[in-house]
Amino acid sequence: MPTRDVTLSGARIRAGDLVTVSLAGAGRDPAVFPDPDAFDVRRTNARLNLAFAHGPHFCLGAHLARLEAQAAVRAALTLPGLRLDPRYPAAPRGLVFRKPPSLRVLWDA
Repeated sequence: MPTRDVTLSGARIRAGDLVTVSLAGAGRDPAVFPDPDAFDVRRTNARLNLAFAHGPHFCLGAHLARLEAQAAVRAALTLPGLRLDPRYPAAPRGLVFRKPPSLRVLWDA
C-alpha cells in the first residue's frame, strides 16, 4: 500500500489504496510487446516477460520449470499425428496466470 498520494502514469493513487500487479497484464503491454495477444516465442524481446518475476523475488524453480517445459513440449511435438482439436478453441484466460483452461488434442497414431 502506498504511504502517500502519488500519480503514476496518469493514474491517481491515494495513500492506503490497495495496489496489485498482474503479471499477465505486464506481459501483454502493447508499448513493450508488438501484438501482445499473439503467442510468439521468437519475439526479439521475449526475454522481457515477467513469468518468473524479477530481482530478489525471482523464482528459485525457474530454471527447472523451463527445462521441464522444454522437455515436455519437445516430446509432444515429436509425436506423429498429434494436433490441436479444432472443435475446442484454446483461447487463453485468467488474470494471474494467462493460459488456456485445457488443450484438447487429436492423435492419429
